[in-house]
Amino acid sequence: MIGLMTKNLETEYGTMVYYTYTNPAQPIMNLYIHGLGDSRKWFLKHFTTYSLDRFSWIVPDLLGHGDSSKSGKTEAYTMKEQAKYLVTLLEREHVEDLSILAHSMGGAIAISLIELLQKQNRGNLKIRGLFYLEGNLDAGDAFFSSLFANMTRTEFEQKFDEICNKILGDSEEEHMIDFVTSFREAGPFTIWASSRDLAPISVKGDLLNRLLTHCDFDCYFIYGEKNKGLLSSEKLVRDAKMPMLFIPNAGHGLHTENPLYFWKIVGDIIDSEVKLPSNIINIGDS
Repeated sequence: MIGLMTKNLETEYGTMVYYTYTNPAQPIMNLYIHGLGDSRKWFLKHFTTYSLDRFSWIVPDLLGHGDSSKSGKTEAYTMKEQAKYLVTLLEREHVEDLSILAHSMGGAIAISLIELLQKQNRGNLKIRGLFYLEGNLDAGDAFFSSLFANMTRTEFEQKFDEICNKILGDSEEEHMIDFVTSFREAGPFTIWASSRDLAPISVKGDLLNRLLTHCDFDCYFIYGEKNKGLLSSEKLVRDAKMPMLFIPNAGHGLHTENPLYFWKIVGDIIDSEVKLPSNIINIGDS
């Protein structure tokens, strides 16, 4: 069976590079949208290690990240603009049944993507589910992006190396080293320009309401257990009585900090099409 393929998509602001893989037995395509400063590169190891070839995948490097082009235009990095590229990508891959996994900043992009798809009334594409992986919902989720957005471009560029070093700290964990490497590769302008759009959208605090307005599919809000009770967005999800899952022994990088557990939980939901009840479910609760 052919493994992950690397493809390119030309956009108005440059080339988007992405992995794609289709399992003929799995009609639902899973789109993974990474967060600020991340890339698709971690997925290759996960694909082989956790038998993810039992599903179908599209895993892009968002513009400015990974191997995708780095535009010098601020407007290239808005959440809505990134979502527009993904709409084009889904069209190119002839996706009809879609499940979205969205991490951190990817959550805000996913909401814009869902809005665009429904606004364009694409009857040939059905969204089957959304996994919201500590995706941005309010000001509390925009701690770093707000700090970055409040700097001038020049100031952020001057402090970029210092910021990267602070994010890594004394950590020798592989997932942190990999993330900071991707963060550095994205570069100061990509991070700064993305933050300039992400921060105010998050601070506005209406992302969850925007999602629920268009939500006629299953949504699962997934957090790292180390962050339990620390994020104000968790209360928003609880108050909305949406399904909530916790990944033990993991923080914000829940998919890379405890990948075995993460893919067991998420994979089981995708694989068996388990329908969780519309109330809060804590998996991995201590």
